[in-house]
Amino acid sequence: MRDMNRRDFLRTSGWFVVGASLTGVVACDINDDDRYVEPSGTFFFPQGVASGDPSPTSVVLWTRARRGKQRDNDTSAVRVVVQVSTDTAFTNVVVDQEVTATSDSDHTVRVLVTGLSANTEYYYRFVAGRDTAVGRTRTAPEASADVQVNLAWISCQDYEAGYYGAFRQMLLDDDARAPADKIHFVMHLGDVIYETREDSFQTAIDDNFQPISLPTADGGFRSVQPFPSGGGTRGSTNYANTVDDYRHLYRTFLSDPDFQAVRARWPVVQIWDDHEFTNDSWQSQSNYSKAGSVEEPDQARKVAASQAWFEYIPAHLTGQTGVTGVASQAKDYTPTTVSNAAFTTPNDDNFVAEPNNAAAVGAITIYRSLRFGKHVEVVMTDERSYRSDHAIPEELTNNALFFDARGALPLPIVNTFDQGRTANGGNPPATVLGLNNPRISSPPGTVLGAKQKAWWKATMKASDATWKLWGNEVPLTRMAVQQFTGQPFDRVVTGDAWDGYPTERKELMTYLRTENIKNVVVLTGDVHAAFASTIVDDFDAAPAARQTVACELIAPGISSNSLFSFFESASRLVPAALRSLITVDASAAGFSRFTENFNLWLLKGTASAGTFAASKNLTAALAAADPTVNPHLKYVDSNCQGYGYAKFTGAQVSATITIINRPITRHTEAGPGVKRTATFTIPKDNPAGMTGPVFTGTKPFPIT
Repeated sequence: MRDMNRRDFLRTSGWFVVGASLTGVVACDINDDDRYVEPSGTFFFPQGVASGDPSPTSVVLWTRARRGKQRDNDTSAVRVVVQVSTDTAFTNVVVDQEVTATSDSDHTVRVLVTGLSANTEYYYRFVAGRDTAVGRTRTAPEASADVQVNLAWISCQDYEAGYYGAFRQMLLDDDARAPADKIHFVMHLGDVIYETREDSFQTAIDDNFQPISLPTADGGFRSVQPFPSGGGTRGSTNYANTVDDYRHLYRTFLSDPDFQAVRARWPVVQIWDDHEFTNDSWQSQSNYSKAGSVEEPDQARKVAASQAWFEYIPAHLTGQTGVTGVASQAKDYTPTTVSNAAFTTPNDDNFVAEPNNAAAVGAITIYRSLRFGKHVEVVMTDERSYRSDHAIPEELTNNALFFDARGALPLPIVNTFDQGRTANGGNPPATVLGLNNPRISSPPGTVLGAKQKAWWKATMKASDATWKLWGNEVPLTRMAVQQFTGQPFDRVVTGDAWDGYPTERKELMTYLRTENIKNVVVLTGDVHAAFASTIVDDFDAAPAARQTVACELIAPGISSNSLFSFFESASRLVPAALRSLITVDASAAGFSRFTENFNLWLLKGTASAGTFAASKNLTAALAAADPTVNPHLKYVDSNCQGYGYAKFTGAQVSATITIINRPITRHTEAGPGVKRTATFTIPKDNPAGMTGPVFTGTKPFPIT
């Protein structure tokens, strides 16, 4: 492995630091400045502008500047002037700095602007020649400021699965809010790109759950064009394989005008999930062979993905301060040369120390915390780079116990395998449900990894903010479907979430309880559905012994196909009785052709869902409810797209999950329209007292 000198890299990476001069501000008119000599139309900003990671005195600004609209192969550098002003007319300019966009960074420019005033709205523009791209941003309040903080949280924007109407709805909704309630920043929890592409242009599904194409205004179809390198292929999957391939994805996804408008209006605090690298990834390992024994080390792809993320996401990593007394671990991307090499056995921290894996993962560190006034500490974690392999090895899922390699997994197997050598008091069983246990000698599973976990604990304990707000990529809450005929055990909905790593979840939640860390709110994406839940210290303890330590709110994807659509598709291959627990045609009873019985199964249990499937009588179904089934789940809407919004004060959190109409029809400036909203309130010092949902619009099944 060979590392470029970091200073040399920063000279060519489009990464600049400039200071604001808050005295002697000057008016700026590009028509009177001889730096702008080339005529309008010479330069373009095809991915718009963005800002990110605001602090009380700084913010990162971003753009991509190109010479010529159709000249992506042009490698010539572009001189760009970045200007920051306190007003929209740019009469009070506090930054006026020339920077350079080069091909080394795919012509992206990232500028850390320092010396700004706290809790202040700024306007910025990038100027090349006489061409301009303009945005708005906002700095964070001082750590002691007793102010309300408002945010939106989003995730999962599959470009080929739907239009980005949720972004347009975010903009429209914020226009209608009172000034005190307008969004201050957006939290993006990952899957800003998807690393695969479809030749069929049919990853979207309609209301009958059939594949459809998404027409574009120019008569084509919404699609990701072929990768510059051709990409890699495993089975029928074509995926990004080089840094140019990943750059191609960012350029495509960021070309969407609604996404550009959101990034231009608000600063974004962003983390990645799996698709910024590869689906269901852990460390630098892929998982395309879902039910096979094929090892898929992808260290070179991991490095390429990290470089492209760093180029396109306005994140402040190196120099990020974090909580007082807790050393920040965040670190800018550093070029690293690696080879794809077979993994070695993980160490006792569950990290694969094979040199190429270590170098690939270590090329960048993105977990970090940011402070927003007296009341909000934002803690962003990386839940892919340091996690261990899934509890159940994929090669073992070619077994009658399993429907999928990582979905609907038997809870007893997941729990025991994940505990590794600590299971059964340090005497792990050789088999579970007749399946050989390969984890007898393994350490317990991890999502965060040892170093990040220690940082998370220290940050949560040391922060004096009222609310500890955890930006968490994958669902923390237990999502289990109750046993059904012939399967005398519950199943977790997805083993790729924290349900697949319950040992570490219990450790972290127990830490919150024993250290008396209060007011933890977990905001999550990933699962393409909306949930609200209280979080307990131990989901496997007897109900009376569980203690509530946090609350979790999960917003659905922006455009990605829903969790329900995945289970609906999978249920076509199982017996009718099992499919009916997921969906039934209850249109004759006033419900829908694809009624989401899956919601009822999660909320009320097998008898309740089974009763509805047989009778289409919701009253009778609710009478058959089992109160011991997922009592922590307060809300389930498994078939939706949209976004989340929350406002934080010293007394409470008020959060609304907005569900849009299915984003498969091109919307106008009026947006896609709101199907429903569900609002929840979390009182200070009382997570068990979370109330809601309070609805507007059409309620999801089985709520009436």
